[in-house]
Amino acid sequence: MYFPYLRGRQNELLCLRELLDAGKLSSRVIPIIEPVKFSSTFFSTLTKFIETNRKVIVIRNPKVGSFSKELNDMRKNIEKESDENKKQKLQKTLDGYKNVWNDSGIQKAYLVDDKVISDIIENKLDAKDAVMINIEKGNYHYYEEYGEEITGKYTVVPKGGDYEDIIDDDIIILEDGYRKAKRNIDYIENPDELFSRNHIVYKKRGFVGFSDFSMVGNEFEESGFAPLAIAIHVMYFGNREELRVHHFVSESNESISDPARKFEEAMNSLINWENFDVIPKTIGLNSLIECYNVGKFPGLGVIKKYSLMHHIEMMGEYLEAR
Repeated sequence: MYFPYLRGRQNELLCLRELLDAGKLSSRVIPIIEPVKFSSTFFSTLTKFIETNRKVIVIRNPKVGSFSKELNDMRKNIEKESDENKKQKLQKTLDGYKNVWNDSGIQKAYLVDDKVISDIIENKLDAKDAVMINIEKGNYHYYEEYGEEITGKYTVVPKGGDYEDIIDDDIIILEDGYRKAKRNIDYIENPDELFSRNHIVYKKRGFVGFSDFSMVGNEFEESGFAPLAIAIHVMYFGNREELRVHHFVSESNESISDPARKFEEAMNSLINWENFDVIPKTIGLNSLIECYNVGKFPGLGVIKKYSLMHHIEMMGEYLEAR
C-alpha cells in the first residue's frame, strides 16, 4: 500500500479530488493529509472521499500551517456576530465541517509528541483506533518506554530509524526521497535522480506500506515566490523499476519575466527527452502536455498539481499490476 503524505494546500487537495473524479486514485493508495488551511476545499475533498467510500487519513494535530488558528477565528467570529441570520449561517457551515471531520469514514491520525503520548497514557486517546505518525527519528524512545500501549492501527516511522526492532505491529515506512534544490536553476546541474526503491522492497522488509512527500518534500513553505527558472519534476521508473525523478528546467533564466515562455521551454525539454515514450501517460502528465500543445501557461501551483497527480496515479497502477 502507498500512503502519500500531503500537506493540505489547495492544489494538493485538488490533486486528490480530480484523481477521484477521474477514477484514477487506486484503492491501493491511501493519502495522509496534514491540514494546513481551514478551508472549504479541504472539507469538500474529505466529503468526496466519504461519498465514494474511499479511505483517507487525516492528522488531528497538524504542526504546520494555520488550520487550528483559522478554526478558532471562525468560532470567535460566530460569537461576535450580531446579525442573527449571518450568525446562524456561519454556525451551520461550522456544524457541517464538524460532521465531515468526525465522520467514521475519516481515519484519525496523530503526529507523535509529548502531548499525544500523555493523552494515550491518561486514556484520553486510544492509539489502537488511530494512525500514529513519527516524522522524527528520535521518537523511537517513546516506543522503548511504552511499547504496545502507544502503538497505533498503523505506525508510520522514518526510514533509517530504530523503530523496526521495537514495534511488532503494522509499520509504514516513511522516506523523504526528494532532494530539493535551493533554486530551480540548480536542477540543471543534476537533472536526474533516484527517488526511492521502497515500492519494490517494502513487503520483503516486513512493512505493510510505504510513504513519501512526493516531489513536494517534507519542508513546508507557507507561500512561494516568482522563480528565475521554471522546473517541472516528473517521476518515472528506471531500468530496475526503481523510482526516479527527472527535472526539466527552462532556459531563459536571466529574470523572472515571461513565465509562459519558461514553461514552454521546460515542456519542450520533456517532450524531446529520450525516455519520454516510457513514462506512463497519466492524466496528470497528459494535462501538462495539453497545456503545452495549446500554448497555455497553467501557473506554478497547477504545474505542481499535475506532477503530483502523475506520481500518485503511476504508483497506484504499479501496485495494482503487481
